[in-house]
Parts: sequence; C-alpha cells; structure tokens
Amino acid sequence: MKCAVSDFDRTLYVDGKISVRNREAVTKWQKAGNWFVIATGRNQSSLEEKLKEPGAGGIRPDILILNNGALILDGSGRELYRKNLDAQTALSVLRYFDRQDDAGSGISLKDRKINVVREAGMWTTQKTCDGEITLQEAEELTDILQVHHRRPDSPKEIDRMCKEINRMFPSAAAYSNVWNADVVAEGVGKAEAVRILEKKAGPFEEILVIGDSANDLEMIRKYRGASVPGAVAEVSEASAEEAEDVAAYLEAHM
Repeated sequence: MKCAVSDFDRTLYVDGKISVRNREAVTKWQKAGNWFVIATGRNQSSLEEKLKEPGAGGIRPDILILNNGALILDGSGRELYRKNLDAQTALSVLRYFDRQDDAGSGISLKDRKINVVREAGMWTTQKTCDGEITLQEAEELTDILQVHHRRPDSPKEIDRMCKEINRMFPSAAAYSNVWNADVVAEGVGKAEAVRILEKKAGPFEEILVIGDSANDLEMIRKYRGASVPGAVAEVSEASAEEAEDVAAYLEAHM
C-alpha cells in the first residue's frame, strides 16, 4: 500500500474547486488500495466545509492532517494525534500580532475557529468563522491548536512576522502560507505529521507528498516530494519533481 499526502489550497483545491481530473485520479488511487491524505493549515470544520462543496466531488481522504499537523484524524474523525500550543505562548503570539497591525487574528480549537480582535466589533481581515472574542477573553482559553494571522495585502509582512515569531518564541513554530501566518507548537509540522502517520499506520510501500507553500517545505524535503506550478521558489527548488497537478503526480506513481 502506498500513501499520497497532498496539500489542499492551491495544490488539490485550485480556483475554488477540486478539478474533475484530480477527483478521478484520487478515486482511482484509493480503489487500487492506496491511502490518500490531505495535509493542510486549515482546521477541521473549514476543511470539511470545503470537501462538502459540489466542486469537491465527494472526495473522502483516509486521513486528515489539520492545523499544519497539530491535529491528525482518521477518515471517521477519530483523533490519532493532537498537540496544543502552550496557552501562555498562544496568548503572547496573539499579543504580538496585535502590536503589528489592526488586522485581528484567529485561533483554531479542535472543532471550531474563532476570530480574536482587540475590541468587540473591530474590523478584521480574518474570514468569517465560528464566532468572535476579544483578546482579553482569549486569555481564558487553554486548548488552542493554532493561531492564525491574515494579511492578504502583504505576503512579505506575513513572511517577516513568521521569521520573527520563530526567533522570539522557542515553544512555537510559525509557517508562512502566502498571506496567512500559521503558528503551532514547536515540533509540529506537516513533515512530522507524516512521520507520525507512518509510525502508526505504516510501513508504506511508498510515501508521496506534494505541495506549494512554505508550510509544505520540510515535508517535501524529507520525503523528496513534488511541487505544483506556482509554488513558492523555495518549495520548487527543494522538490524532487514538478507535477502539473495532483492527478499527474498520482498517475506517475500508480
């Protein structure tokens, strides 16, 4: 049995849909007895909402690697692994983002995502999700999987902030995901999540990984994976091959 791990946004899910070509390739891959895994920075509810869209074509992954590896679920939703951010670190990161701009932030719990703003009703760049709380109210939370910060106007600022967080907070790991900064516990990442999955469910005949963003980099390096067209430069350079899309990658390794 082989295991294919795909990033979601801009890799499998492109321009608001999963192409028919990709859907058919995933179905064929699974029918051949292989596993198909999605590894994403999204939280559970956000990803499941996308997978229910008509444009997703009913894809049912065998495993979900969520919040950049902070949470791993099997196909039935059973938790296989979870690592929360230390509560004090999560709050410190939220305060750091608040000092940078007025964009607000978000936090992922296991089953929902909540926006965090300085004051109630404050404008935020975060997408509408499962509620809103103030920074002060966030002090009461202890089960945060990931902190998010969104700056669609400036990927460069996201990259800068992630690098600074990694210097400032040794118990956190920040990943630049185009215009999103994703912050999880130190040691958490997609590469580590695949390693955990391999330990729990392997050995696999082959592990394939494919992605496009900085949060895919270590996974692609470790497993000699593929990038898709439009991937950030460091991911393209690190990849062992470039695939036209997920379908092409699966077909080449069937």
